[in-house]
Amino acid sequence: MNMKRFFALAIVALVTAVSILAQTGLPIKQIGGQPYYYYEIKNKETVYGVAHKLGVSEDYITTYNPWVTAGLEKKQLLFFPVPQNAPASNVGSEIVITDNAPVTHTIKNGESICRIAKTYNASVEGILNANLGLTPDQYVAGERIRVVPNSAMPFAYEKTTTRFTRYVAQDGDSYSSIARRHNVFVADVQAANPNTKKPKKGKMIVLPQHSTEAAMGDMRTISLEELESYYSPRLNDLYEQMLTAKRNGELNIGLILPFQLHKSTPPKQAYLYTDFYKGFLLALDSLKNTTSRKINLKVYDTQHNLNVTDSLLALPEMRDLTVVVAPSEPQQLARINNFGRQNNVDVLNCFSTKNDDYQNNPNVYQVNIPTKDLAENVMKWFDEQFENCSVIYLEDTDGEDKDIYTDFRAHIATKGIGYSSITVTGDLSFDRLSREMNPGTRYVFIPSSGSKNLLKKVLPALKQAKAERFDCDMVMIGYPEYVLYLKDYQNDLQTIDTYMFSRFFNAKGYRTRDFDTLYKRWFGGSTLTSYPNMGLLGYDTAMFIVKAFNETGNMGDAPLYKGIQTGFKFERVNNWGGYVNQAIDIVHFTTDHTIITEVR
Repeated sequence: MNMKRFFALAIVALVTAVSILAQTGLPIKQIGGQPYYYYEIKNKETVYGVAHKLGVSEDYITTYNPWVTAGLEKKQLLFFPVPQNAPASNVGSEIVITDNAPVTHTIKNGESICRIAKTYNASVEGILNANLGLTPDQYVAGERIRVVPNSAMPFAYEKTTTRFTRYVAQDGDSYSSIARRHNVFVADVQAANPNTKKPKKGKMIVLPQHSTEAAMGDMRTISLEELESYYSPRLNDLYEQMLTAKRNGELNIGLILPFQLHKSTPPKQAYLYTDFYKGFLLALDSLKNTTSRKINLKVYDTQHNLNVTDSLLALPEMRDLTVVVAPSEPQQLARINNFGRQNNVDVLNCFSTKNDDYQNNPNVYQVNIPTKDLAENVMKWFDEQFENCSVIYLEDTDGEDKDIYTDFRAHIATKGIGYSSITVTGDLSFDRLSREMNPGTRYVFIPSSGSKNLLKKVLPALKQAKAERFDCDMVMIGYPEYVLYLKDYQNDLQTIDTYMFSRFFNAKGYRTRDFDTLYKRWFGGSTLTSYPNMGLLGYDTAMFIVKAFNETGNMGDAPLYKGIQTGFKFERVNNWGGYVNQAIDIVHFTTDHTIITEVR
């Protein structure tokens, strides 16, 4: 017989028996803190007769009262457990479950994981496994968790069972000595023998014996009390075991990208994705001797075609993926993000800066920090670095101000920092600049945009001020675009002492040289010129994924990872959304012509 059906039938039989007992109107006693139906044996009654009278089987009687196999005794009591189970529909009757599609559940005040499991007919382990970003003590009111309804199978658990056994009183016995000898409470022994005021030698005493034994449970029929009694003390251990298993288990990574191999001459974008893939491979090869985890990389070509993307996502093997790297094309990205939510597969968005699915999708990881978060992190750094300074804005009349420049102005105004503005029409003159500078003051110059044209207009005056206004301390804050101008202006930026913030930066140190050597050995030549460098982005991404799962079992809890070009430090945006990378690069072009990069 099918085992699942066997366990289901066994549970149904038990429920039927206790339901019949409830209908007989038997009185109830508390033994060991649990309620039991009890029946007082009449003169000359037999087990068969009592079973027929109560409408249960003889085996059911002997299961809980094994002493009856030696014969019944008048006025002794038979005990049967009172069921405390309630169907899942009665535990959370306001929730209607129609299928097993994953749902998001908001935890209510006082609601336990076990109650949620019964409500949805889901397993406790399944809830823990689907929400590895939350530890058991963080399951509090208001948190949103992922649950797969109707996913629970019959399960084995440990159950504390009371059997009522036979004890023949000895000379000098008392209820106290009997209870002490058998490690039970005196009150329980007395409650089980209400017709015997005092044990007499040779008299049969019914003795409650508590034992822990293996049992089979079904989420719909097991009582909430039994479920919580078993799982509550074990939740933290279960959670740690799952994290350990996830750290040490297989890591299945999918690259679902438009390589467009079907074209004889793929576009440049396809070659850039190929470079990302090459960097990814180099990282996995570098890690092969430092991780015990088996890493499976599966690569799929979407052909930049939404129909192909849908066909790929329909493959059964996709549901076994741990994490997916998705392309930037909006429709493909949206499809893959939705697939991740439905199948609990993490999705890394390494390329798009405009997609905001991370706001409501707990499986999305946004690598490119949104401008709002970038601005907030830059402002925190500014407050730490430039206390007691004055600001001079360099405003471009030709270009469009950057959003982050507006954030700078608003933030500085709230801090009460002194500032002045210079409107830059043509080349900024040293005299115009110098008139804004007072001796003994530390100045921070902030251009209104990352325009190369504006930079070109202000650099000569700033360089002269650095050389001649030695009575002032001065630095400039630059934008991520400045990385594109380093070939022409790096020396100038270093001369005037410039700080640049960016999502990506490659200082071209020994780590870059090692990567370039490895890339040339594997593939010949060099990576394609791009910003960010796609080969390095693939390398850093793979290194982060593997190290994150090795160390914490997921990417959301991983510590800051400082890659060659990209830093990774994810934070959840809200209780029901995904994660955003908060790591930024602060690059200091110093006056001694060195480059210092701080990843924070």
